[in-house]
Amino acid sequence: MTVYWAPLLHIYQPPTQDANVLKSINKECYEPLFSILSDYDIAKITLNVNAVLIELLIENDLFPTIDLLKDLVAESKLEITGNAKYHPILPLIPKKEAYHQIEINEELIKREFGNSWQRKGFFPPEMAISPKIANYIQELGYKWVIQSGIAFPGEQYKIDWPLNLIYNTENGLQLFFRDDILSNKISFKNTTAKEFVNDIKNLHKNKQKQDSDTYIITAMDGETFGHHIKNYENIFLKRVLDIILREDDIQMSFISNLDSKFPISDQKIIPKESSWSTTGQDLANGIFYPLWNHPNNKIHVYYWKMVRSLTQLMDLTDGIDFTDNWEAKNYHTTARWFYDKSFCSDTTWWANPPNLWSPNMIYKGIILLIKAALNAHLALLKANIRKGEGYFDAILYYHGLILMEIASMSQYPKNKR
Repeated sequence: MTVYWAPLLHIYQPPTQDANVLKSINKECYEPLFSILSDYDIAKITLNVNAVLIELLIENDLFPTIDLLKDLVAESKLEITGNAKYHPILPLIPKKEAYHQIEINEELIKREFGNSWQRKGFFPPEMAISPKIANYIQELGYKWVIQSGIAFPGEQYKIDWPLNLIYNTENGLQLFFRDDILSNKISFKNTTAKEFVNDIKNLHKNKQKQDSDTYIITAMDGETFGHHIKNYENIFLKRVLDIILREDDIQMSFISNLDSKFPISDQKIIPKESSWSTTGQDLANGIFYPLWNHPNNKIHVYYWKMVRSLTQLMDLTDGIDFTDNWEAKNYHTTARWFYDKSFCSDTTWWANPPNLWSPNMIYKGIILLIKAALNAHLALLKANIRKGEGYFDAILYYHGLILMEIASMSQYPKNKR
């Protein structure tokens, strides 16, 4: 029996990230992690790197890391997935903005990786999936999408995801599910390299025929290795690679290659709305994206009210006739620049006290909304359009409520990401 291990790593930093923090993460994680992979011919890792991170690396002259990535892709040790540029929670934003975020991500990835990049796999930010997002991804020409194991439409509380079959949606999009248990063991340092290899060899052994091949997908933040857990790229990942070198019954595989090794099920399925931070209890309560849109979190509620009002403003500016009105056009262009960035998931992610709490990171995201709203409002004024004043006033109102909520909740301790 052969076990195909298909690891996926996700690396991302928000557009609001401090340059010194980025350089520290690059030194602790990105450079050493990718340098290790370059030493192993067996390495096959599916990588999501959001285009905003590529831009940040370029802006901060961190070209050796970009060169490492390009070399690994050229050597067929990395395959790059599609994504949404500024890491929005795709099910929570308008369809046209979801498409826009995916398309501007592709523009930069194609520019940097050229003809070596194709639309194959897609990593939705935070693995936030829904049936409509699966449809969007298929409509744009992607072959498969990765999601959390909890998205597999089995019994509500049953821990179960495919090991030897591949499932499609009705429209033909391949659905892959990460092993949540093994992935979280790695992410939270609850396993050793030897234990992990034994786990993937013996996983569900009693449920599989002895001669049946299986596949295991693990997925986590790439920053786990070296940034979140110091030296973890050496004490875990390098040791796993060394062990696999000596194993005949374990092979690494890109997720894109699994359909050449495993049959496609005749059963068509629909993924559950969820993310890789969603629990079974969250699903039971109808809270599908709890760290970004929780009904009991006032900052989340006010943030999304701001976003909805801003979207109405932006829709109005899209209808302006910019002929001979360069001022309105410049304000509109500036508004779009901030609007795109304002969808980054960090604003609401950091608003989950006490463990995920950073007033400054929350407010950095809110400022993007305010700057987009101001410039959209000015574009409308320059075009003599007054319809947007109510939306602009609503944004300012909810901005004030968020500030008061941040102040009242700041009794909670901050948590380092």
